[in-house]
Amino acid sequence: MNENSIKTLSITELLGHNFYIPEYQRGYRWTKTNVSQLLEDIWEYRKKGIAKTYYCLQPVVVKKHIWKDIDGNSIEGFELIDGQQRLTTLHRIITYLTLEYLHNNLKSEGYTDNLYSIYYKTRLESKTFLETNEINCTKPDLYYMSEAYQCIKEWFENGDKGIPRQVKDEMLKIILPSISLNDKEEKETPEWSVQVIWYEVKDEQKKSEELFTRLNRGKIPLTSAELIKAKFVNSDSFKGMDEDDKIKRRTQLVQIWDEIENQLNNPKFWAFISNEKPDTYNNKIEYLFDIIAKKKPDERDPLFSFIHFFDEKETFDSLWKKWVEVEEIYRSLVYWYSNKNLYHKIGYLITTGISIGNLIKIKKENTKLKFEEEIDQLIADSIDDNWEELSYDKSSDHDKIIRVLLLINIELIRANNNSHEFFPFEMYKSITKSLEHIHAQNIEGINENKREEWFNWLRSHTNILLNVAIDKEKAEKIIKEVHSIDEKTYRYEEFKALSEKILKLIPSDDSNENDYLHTIQNMALLGLTENISLSNSVFEVKRKKIIEMDRSGAFIPLATKRIFLKYYASDNSRHYSVWTQHERDTYLDEIRDCIKLYKKTITVEEHEK
Repeated sequence: MNENSIKTLSITELLGHNFYIPEYQRGYRWTKTNVSQLLEDIWEYRKKGIAKTYYCLQPVVVKKHIWKDIDGNSIEGFELIDGQQRLTTLHRIITYLTLEYLHNNLKSEGYTDNLYSIYYKTRLESKTFLETNEINCTKPDLYYMSEAYQCIKEWFENGDKGIPRQVKDEMLKIILPSISLNDKEEKETPEWSVQVIWYEVKDEQKKSEELFTRLNRGKIPLTSAELIKAKFVNSDSFKGMDEDDKIKRRTQLVQIWDEIENQLNNPKFWAFISNEKPDTYNNKIEYLFDIIAKKKPDERDPLFSFIHFFDEKETFDSLWKKWVEVEEIYRSLVYWYSNKNLYHKIGYLITTGISIGNLIKIKKENTKLKFEEEIDQLIADSIDDNWEELSYDKSSDHDKIIRVLLLINIELIRANNNSHEFFPFEMYKSITKSLEHIHAQNIEGINENKREEWFNWLRSHTNILLNVAIDKEKAEKIIKEVHSIDEKTYRYEEFKALSEKILKLIPSDDSNENDYLHTIQNMALLGLTENISLSNSVFEVKRKKIIEMDRSGAFIPLATKRIFLKYYASDNSRHYSVWTQHERDTYLDEIRDCIKLYKKTITVEEHEK
């Protein structure tokens, strides 16, 4: 069995190699912008001054190959399936430093060999041209190679980075570092270096052109997950083990790998463990590697986790421990997912931004009982101490209100021991969260420049007017007035006056709505699309719409559904179309009861201290 080989190599270790560019690839096409960016990135890496690190380029994908050069001589080396642009640019940089700084060849300077060679099947002259500082614009490849050289020369000699000679010397050390061996004949990593991820395809069944198409034309690059898998199943990674153990471990790893990938592709499971969209990862197991590698959300390097997952010198024992760690995280997630109590608590924490890495760390450091106490505390900490004073008219309070309402909707399901229902995180995360005023007997949010909003409001309110109006006769007159409107000439002032007439006919309780309009007892959680259709509608319009949405299968959080199905109304309530004071108080009490499970009640005296 020929496993693909993967490792990181410094550019020094590529010296003396021969690379072959077959006819299915286009020529060198990097612009001055691409070349400058590479130089700047390498220089920025060096300026950070973190010793024993390396600047890692994207994978170079190769396959052993034998071909004829321009004179018919047989050349042995590697077909360069992916990485032509990067290796050609590095070749140009080193050629510049060799010709115009060292004024000598690398071997004479003490390197083990001279610069690697790049042969082009359909552009035979390019190999020789690459090794010069000539300018030639007669053919596309030669033009871009000439432009790259000029760009490199200008970058080194403009003085922006400091004294040019010192910059050249420093860059040469980074790009072509000295490689030494320790007492065990093991390679010592240089203090700073540019390295490539060397991915050697050994599977003869894989056709190079098909792989090239996938990596380039299909825009599907090698991912951290694929590179990590190649490292795990590579026979070189299990040196020191007998052949039976190698096969056993690789087989076991591949089987569990597939199991993990299948489970993570379950939309419900994925939504429980991640706030990322399902299509964020080609291989979802990479999410677990990101956790172990402590990849930050704003990290731009797509191969960060591969680069930081493995230690500098891995043995088969340390590699296996790494894999066991992946399995342990996965098994923990599966257990949490299957346990109704932990599913809801941990699901809430992940949804509100607590990292799985942090949860795994807490699990490792505590007993089961202590672990749950710790996550209960995290839930408590996520809720504002003054949550009852949060107000919708403060935009800074919106996320805090959403957290409270999310927790309540989750708790109503978690605490119901008579139901096997689980909160649908996959549905919740597929909508844009929005806060809905339960009672909003005004048109403040209607856009006076969007006529369609006026007429939607009028239609929805006249549809319920006869059923709820205090004065049926006046209601009929207003309905006729709405039907007679010429929508083309109608003005906002007319809409505003008519809406006031309609609202006077719709019943409400005796409370002053300004006392509670923006408080949490008058807020419900919905998706944005539903919110757009309900904004500024009176309670009865919203109630009808919620029932209609529920029948059609839309996601309505449980507490929101209870509100509009009059769950909180008293038995003798006559205000079926009104969000009453009694209901607001009952709803608020239920929120308090849920939060008390996690957050100790703060007394008035304590609050005043």
